[in-house]
Amino acid sequence: MFFMQRVMRFLVPYKGLSALLILALIIELAFETLLPLSFKFIIDNAIIPGDYTKLVLILSGLLTGAILVTIAGISRDFLSARMGTAIIRDMNVTMYEHLQKLSMDFYARTKSANIVARFNSDLSVVENFLMLIPYGILSVLGLVLNVVFLFVLQWKLALLATIALPLCLLGPKLLGTRASDKTLLLKETQAQIAEVVQENTSAQPVLKAFNLERSSIRSFHALMTRYTKISANAHFFTFLVDRSTNIGIIILNLIVICSGSILAFQGYLSIGSLLAFNAILLSISNLLGGITWLAPQLIHATAGMQRVEALLEEAPIHDTELTPALMPLRNEIRFTNVTFGYTPDHQNLKQINLVIPKGSYAAFVGSSGSGKSTIINLLMRFYEPSAGAISFDDVNIHTMSLSSLRSQIGIVFQDSFLFNTSILENIRMGKPDASDQEIEDAARAAEIHDIILSFPEGYDTCVGERGSKLSGGQRQRIAIARAIIRNPSILILDEATSALDPATETAINRTLQMLAHSRTVISITHRLASAEHADCIFVLHQGQLIEQGTHQELLALPDGTYRDSWDKQNGFQMSDNGFHVEIKPEKLRRIPILSTLDDELLDEISHYFVTESYAKDRIVLEEGDLGDKFYIIVRGKVEVLKNTDSQEQKRLALLSDGDFFGEIALLQNVRRTASIRSVTPVILLSLRRELFQRVLKKAPHLQEMLQRD
Repeated sequence: MFFMQRVMRFLVPYKGLSALLILALIIELAFETLLPLSFKFIIDNAIIPGDYTKLVLILSGLLTGAILVTIAGISRDFLSARMGTAIIRDMNVTMYEHLQKLSMDFYARTKSANIVARFNSDLSVVENFLMLIPYGILSVLGLVLNVVFLFVLQWKLALLATIALPLCLLGPKLLGTRASDKTLLLKETQAQIAEVVQENTSAQPVLKAFNLERSSIRSFHALMTRYTKISANAHFFTFLVDRSTNIGIIILNLIVICSGSILAFQGYLSIGSLLAFNAILLSISNLLGGITWLAPQLIHATAGMQRVEALLEEAPIHDTELTPALMPLRNEIRFTNVTFGYTPDHQNLKQINLVIPKGSYAAFVGSSGSGKSTIINLLMRFYEPSAGAISFDDVNIHTMSLSSLRSQIGIVFQDSFLFNTSILENIRMGKPDASDQEIEDAARAAEIHDIILSFPEGYDTCVGERGSKLSGGQRQRIAIARAIIRNPSILILDEATSALDPATETAINRTLQMLAHSRTVISITHRLASAEHADCIFVLHQGQLIEQGTHQELLALPDGTYRDSWDKQNGFQMSDNGFHVEIKPEKLRRIPILSTLDDELLDEISHYFVTESYAKDRIVLEEGDLGDKFYIIVRGKVEVLKNTDSQEQKRLALLSDGDFFGEIALLQNVRRTASIRSVTPVILLSLRRELFQRVLKKAPHLQEMLQRD
């Protein structure tokens, strides 16, 4: 059986508990099977011969057996609860530890909710059936033995026995509330585990970048130790409610047997009436019902175990004790013929060759999907190249330990993940053994120290889930402090300021420039102004390195991609707070619909543009609405969405700085053919149709030409 085969390996560490559990089962099975046979000895050896001494001896033996089986039953419940929760704990920890060793490829193709479901719903059904296995064993063996004795004693033990139910309900009434409270606490703890696992799966880039796997595992061990105690108590009291019912049934059976035997001995009850007791048949009925009830539980448990096994069978990426450590960077980082694809049928990088000298400032630029972030993913070894090599001083990083590579690197992501704990602990994630003074120094360097002290709880302020209690700039500065507390020789900035407002972006860029001194800095950006002062700019397009050089060298290239992008992104004059933007007439001339207008008209039109700002994930315009504005993106990213027949939205394009949309609205009163939604905070310039038409009235020939086009 698949389920039992997979569970057996988790049972191995608990051989002693298993032996005690089997012993308790044997005692229960022996008593429950021999109880109907007691009538034979009572009748044949005591009642019919009239031997009162033997009767008392037999009844005393039954009472003693009842006490023993009650103790054995409670012990079995306790052992089942302890062993079952211990096995589930081991499964949780095994899966959690395994998750820390999986590559980012696994997390890219697996939804986090799917992973969390392995810990919640899948392990839940496995746990439920684990607790029922002793009942299953008892039911199957009891059924076999009772069938045998039924054939032997069928005519003597085939009559109906009446059971008084109130005694069976007394235990549940007394213990039900306590069991319910403990079960509620168990569910709350399970929810906490789900939250921790959800956070862990979302934080994998941070955990791997800062070598936090071991620290994370230790914290999870502590949580699971608490869970084990709570879960064992909850299951024990749940079992005790059911056990109290069984005790009531045993007492009732003894009352009937003892009373019936005494009455028969004294002549008030016939021997036939006593023999009519139908214990074996009732027992068989109960056992069959139990086995029938267990069947669907086993089906669900097997399905859950299959999903657990599928996770554990994922190939891990981890170091061994023999993996050598990567020495600190001395000269250069080199990409040699590096090719990589997230899927087999598509290459995201193609034959990349480049060199980043130690201590230099390197910037990677290009449109979305050009391969910029893939460069970082390979450098951090979140993924491995399909071909080629990445080397530090001629040493292939693929052959070195992950921890020694990542210990040299500090990284600031675009959407920097903060854990739902204090600011102090979030910064300490960059260096788990850092002192409070080191944390404060890092916060000062990130220019967030004074802001932290302004909070009522200072460094002990809880940031909330994913840092939700802080502003975007505050979150990013804490992430910068977390990176620099490592004192890394290599600082990676992965679109570190693109999701911030202009004023915050400018301030953080100044901070990053100060921190860049004496470090190798690798910056990923789509905003070319951030790359202007880099020692070398690498221009990527569709996974290929098409241009490289300094800012001035790239601008000098005729018809160069970098130069075209620079021209597209420039031509705006923005106030320090970003609330007001002006566009230059020469910038407007690069827009096809406006390219035929003369300088005087372009200058007039430039004054009619209005600045609009949208937060992340806001609808700028909706498909089907009447259009009356033309938009130019000053800063940020938006996505173009189209409704499909299945009522879902499909992304058609991703637009960024310098791109424009909705130009048809300047000429015609037509409905929008797509929706526009902000991907990051975005600043737009908009021009209303009536204002544009007012300008065109001064040049009727241009209006006619535009209408024809």
